[in-house]
Amino acid sequence: MAKKLSIMDSGWLMMETRETPMHVGGLALFALPEDAPSDYMESVYRYLVEVDGICRPFNQKIQSHLPLHMDAAWVEDRNFDIDYHVRHSALPRPGRVRELLALVSRLHAQRLDPSRPLWESYLIEGLEGNRFALYTKMHHSMVDGVAGMYLMQSRMATSADERLPAPWSGEWDANKPAKAKATRAKAGAMDGLGNVRKATGQLVDLLRQPKDSNVKTIYRAPKTLLNRRVTGARRFAAQSWSLSRIKEAGRRHGGTVNDIFLAMCGGALRRYLLTQDALPDAPLVAQVPVALRSANQAAEGGNAITMVQVSLGTHLADPQERLAAIQDSMMSVKKRLGLMQKAEIDVYTVLTNAPLSLGQITGLSGRVSPMFNLVISNVPGPKQSLYLNGAEMLASYPVSLVLHGYALNITVVSYKDSLEFGVIGCRDTLPHIQRFLDYFEASLAELEG
Repeated sequence: MAKKLSIMDSGWLMMETRETPMHVGGLALFALPEDAPSDYMESVYRYLVEVDGICRPFNQKIQSHLPLHMDAAWVEDRNFDIDYHVRHSALPRPGRVRELLALVSRLHAQRLDPSRPLWESYLIEGLEGNRFALYTKMHHSMVDGVAGMYLMQSRMATSADERLPAPWSGEWDANKPAKAKATRAKAGAMDGLGNVRKATGQLVDLLRQPKDSNVKTIYRAPKTLLNRRVTGARRFAAQSWSLSRIKEAGRRHGGTVNDIFLAMCGGALRRYLLTQDALPDAPLVAQVPVALRSANQAAEGGNAITMVQVSLGTHLADPQERLAAIQDSMMSVKKRLGLMQKAEIDVYTVLTNAPLSLGQITGLSGRVSPMFNLVISNVPGPKQSLYLNGAEMLASYPVSLVLHGYALNITVVSYKDSLEFGVIGCRDTLPHIQRFLDYFEASLAELEG
């Protein structure tokens, strides 16, 4: 039975071009078990492909007949080919992380086949240090960042001895308890108009804020070299930072983990733009996704997020003043969201994202003033060790997307006592993206001094 996509989910299909593939992904690193036999990697591959059917949403493909996917719906792919979706690769010797990131950069630049279910997974062996990797990408219309991470990680074991079906195995649907039918009250026309009025009022109030205020909204960002047209080429960089170290910096300055993370991003962006002689006088503005559901609800797939705009204080040379500006900006965001009901936030999300979608579809993005400068996301992850077919997961790096006019994306995922940073950008638009890793470290260190 066909399931129609929501407006937000369809938007990701509408915006997709060869230069801007609309999928998100994850790169997980694993340690080979100490007693692993010589054919262990082949057994992992068989575990991933020799499955008893395919579960939702992995067996669903897009059905659409109208332009711009205006009637897009999910339908079951009755000719599903697991060997197409799960692939076995190997790195050339010596299998450095550098080669792994280069491979992921190339794989992430390739569009998913719209005639098939919109996901692919690559088992990559030959990584130095007796490790291997699993890179998986899924279309943003299929999952948002929170849903994608939860979907994959919830289907991994919590001990080396536990064996669970592959994440896409049909056994997950077979073992799923029957879902009770939700009784949803239908909003009346007056309720709908009220939500539009209140959401519009919030947006107008934001637009009336002084331009030099830390309170930000769309179209309050300076144009930078991050805000140009992009090509289909990508460069991906990743690294882990100690979560306890970041928490300690937060305690030192009365901030949260997210405050320190955003300060690391603000400091890194300031350093990067200074090296390019391209730092604007006005602060950069980040578009920050905020999840609107719990982890359990994330398993339903699709998108349930809103977007808020946060000042990164990049115009301030002093790291503590920069952090204070970020905290002030985030506080105003939380206060404003707290004043709105869920239905009002949904309308507000559509109002603030419609110009983004239109800019991508019409080709104006990257040619006119930006709505913001870049997307920065913080996705919560598991606090305990996870295992895949007996192999412990060592790290899990997010791989997000870039758009015309927004050539850089910074996303982190927490895992045990680490924050796993993933930086993706257009390699033709932004040079030396890998230097951000050094700049993150320098920005954290200056908050510790």
